Amino acid sequence: MADVFSADRRLPWLKLAAMNWLGATLAAGLIKEFETPQRAFRATKSDLLAIKGWDMRRAERFVAEAARIEPVCPPEVLDRKDVRLVTFNDEEYPALLREIPDSPVALFVRGRLDFGNAPAIAIVGARNGTQMGYDIARDFGCRLAKAGFVVVSGLALGIDTYAHRGALEADGHTVAVLANGPDVVYPRGNLKIRDAILKKGAVISEYAPGTIARPWFFPVRNRIISGMCVATLVVEASARSGSLITARLAGEQNREIFAIPGSIKSSTSEGTLSLLQDGGILVTDPDEIIRYYSALLPEKTVAPEKNHEDDLTDEEQKLLSQLASEPVSLDRLLENGWQRERLFSLLLQLEMRDYVIKLTGSNYQARKKVNEKR
Repeated sequence: MADVFSADRRLPWLKLAAMNWLGATLAAGLIKEFETPQRAFRATKSDLLAIKGWDMRRAERFVAEAARIEPVCPPEVLDRKDVRLVTFNDEEYPALLREIPDSPVALFVRGRLDFGNAPAIAIVGARNGTQMGYDIARDFGCRLAKAGFVVVSGLALGIDTYAHRGALEADGHTVAVLANGPDVVYPRGNLKIRDAILKKGAVISEYAPGTIARPWFFPVRNRIISGMCVATLVVEASARSGSLITARLAGEQNREIFAIPGSIKSSTSEGTLSLLQDGGILVTDPDEIIRYYSALLPEKTVAPEKNHEDDLTDEEQKLLSQLASEPVSLDRLLENGWQRERLFSLLLQLEMRDYVIKLTGSNYQARKKVNEKR
């Protein structure tokens, strides 16, 4: 077994990662029991059988393969593709991720993961969401990143993309957890945002460079998204959305689950409404999450209870000014030149933040008169 103890410290970890038949829980258990792959590879069948989950068949196979297993990829491939191997024992490995039973023994990383004590929060949701949902994901991503959170998502189309984008717009940190190798761009349309993420955060995966995404990789990947975060926020989700898997895993990992409410008539709200019925925490404003985790954030970033208009955009101020004097119908607003989808999104966001009240007959009015921004 001389090659197991190569001068390249990555090689034993790459060999252990190649034993995918073990599954994440048994592989993580080996590191938690023996501390390093080298010690695990020296284990006898009796040593292994003393660990929960092991039987004779697995122990015999592991002992036989330990002497001859090839690495999941050669270390030089990592060097050539600018991919770092962050192992379970490295300081850069996400601390909360170590706590789950099926921690990946190593992560293939592009970018940086060393964000100090900054808490991470997952923002996930529908791939085929609504523009309103995308706007909410972007707003939460931006304001949570600005407050000091690391925004974590899966780089999928839809909610994931807008959550990453919001964090980047805040000049904050964001991490994309992939269901393929860290050098593979999927979907291809997210190449630009992937490159932007590499400048302010990281792209990580438990899959080696060159690995193509498979359908069954995505739900397995989701445990990493939830596992490295203090909480998971679901913005929009259908009844069968993969983001509900992430939320379920967060619950199993004893992490908080937040959800954005939505229309009972919208299919993209079925999943979030179900989460709320099952005990998820309803949120309508990023400041609610910021205050919830105030002890984990820099003091200056914690948002006070607010009841003012200084966080409104010019577009929101313009809409509120049209609602300030009297109730206005939806049709009248559309006649004023608002684009339908954008108008619905703005009205919902303002209603959720208690600036606008919806009256009967699709009429809206500002809760108090608001002056337009100068």
